[in-house]
Amino acid sequence: MIGGLGLRKLLRAFSLIELMIVIAILGIVAAIAIPAYSDYVIRAKVSGMISTVDIVKTAVTEYRQQNGNLDGVLPADPETTLTNLGVSDPTELSEAISSIQFAKADDDNMAIVICGSAAGQGTATADTVDLYLVGTNLDTGAGMTWGCQYEGSSKYVPSSCRTLYDSGTYGTVGVACVP
Repeated sequence: MIGGLGLRKLLRAFSLIELMIVIAILGIVAAIAIPAYSDYVIRAKVSGMISTVDIVKTAVTEYRQQNGNLDGVLPADPETTLTNLGVSDPTELSEAISSIQFAKADDDNMAIVICGSAAGQGTATADTVDLYLVGTNLDTGAGMTWGCQYEGSSKYVPSSCRTLYDSGTYGTVGVACVP
């Protein structure tokens, strides 16, 4: 069988149509996978914004427990607020964050605003996400309870943060976010 027909079967190459079908299938897979991967990368950067700002959240909780108020949180002056809390600016740690702002309704309800950066998130300005770590003081003396809300494109927001920001409860931002 090695001579004649059997050898021809072993040496047979792919036809042009078979190669074109394989290339078409690879093109379809790439067309689906590349945008999904890009969205995944942006979603990971947005999730990383939260962990980058955890130190500020801890500092606010400690400040509220030690002072009994949030007088050191000044929505109109985020730089002074960071100084009052004794933390450095977390924007230096993540390119996905353009700035940190603060909102305060009263001495029991406030928000740390993580302004999203279009350059760091890899999207157009219209697709950036601003996250709001919202804190409420617990009357039991156990500190503050924290949640997460957002403004912007919901497609990149972590599942733990899928509520739109409520400025009526947590206050308005002193300086608007600029991507």
